Amino acid sequence: LPAVDCRHETAETHSRMRLPAPPKLDNAVAAPLLALLLTAAAPPLLLSPSPALAAASASPTSTELSRLSAGLARVDYLLRDWDRLTTVCNGVQDATEAKQVARTIGDQKCSKSPLIVQRYIGASSTLDPLFKADKLMIRAASLVAPEQQEEYSSAVDVYIREQQMSSTMAYTSSWSGSENPNGSVEQIEENLLEAKKEVLETQAALRTIVRLLGLPPAPPFAE
Repeated sequence: LPAVDCRHETAETHSRMRLPAPPKLDNAVAAPLLALLLTAAAPPLLLSPSPALAAASASPTSTELSRLSAGLARVDYLLRDWDRLTTVCNGVQDATEAKQVARTIGDQKCSKSPLIVQRYIGASSTLDPLFKADKLMIRAASLVAPEQQEEYSSAVDVYIREQQMSSTMAYTSSWSGSENPNGSVEQIEENLLEAKKEVLETQAALRTIVRLLGLPPAPPFAE
């Protein structure tokens, strides 16, 4: 068979091949595409924080900090008059206390109302000075001296834990009556005593926080 010059054939084939011409873009298409490419290649912009975020991370004002002193005064009041505040005689104060188990003392019908505890530790109303006080305490950390930061952080952790436990034990006590299995008046009082222990720990932690922040004491709370 005759030899075939493949090199000649390949070169000739290549000479006949033509790449397609690139499409022509009019200005209406090319301009936006160029802008998109330039934007993608540009370094990211540093966005300033939103006003809401900046306010949330800023150090609290003296008015905000006064909530802590006022809250401490309310906790002091609760512990000082614990038995009177957590006992309702001759009827109940509202629908919440109506759920409590009653006992008769002499001629008076009295009942323990554990949920009263939540009113004084920031776990009941948004109007309470200690409502979400943990967020305020965290924001105030920058106001504490560097050498006291560890003590402050520990006190805030204790406050958060004990405040939540105080509220939980008060709620548990309120549902420990005879209307529930194994419940009794004695069980209500026992769980309420546990709640008081937690409130005492809450008070101690809050007192430390107020001291480290150098806050003036609030006037004694009274109703």
